[in-house]
Amino acid sequence: MLWDLNDGKHLHTLDHSDIITNLCFSPNRYWLCAAYGPHIKIWDLESKDMVEELKPDVVSSSQTSKAEPPQCLSLAWSTDGQTLFAGYSDNIIRVWQVSVSAR
Repeated sequence: MLWDLNDGKHLHTLDHSDIITNLCFSPNRYWLCAAYGPHIKIWDLESKDMVEELKPDVVSSSQTSKAEPPQCLSLAWSTDGQTLFAGYSDNIIRVWQVSVSAR
């Protein structure tokens, strides 16, 4: 749910049914990113549409094939809004080049 904290008004509810572990706004304030499990969803706040879903490639070995995938625990944007950094529970920072066509 998005709220205007100055007025205490509910603005919009974004479609998401999973447990969110991290949120961050892009530097241009047009996108909202939500980490859930190993995935990241990016919403355009003007259109209220999900514009991207990022899913990491996780290489599994015979020892880890039945293990849970690493969870995304932290998110941060570069200052130019082109790169998203995601910290995962496997101690790896995954770097995403994000270029949604409208922005």
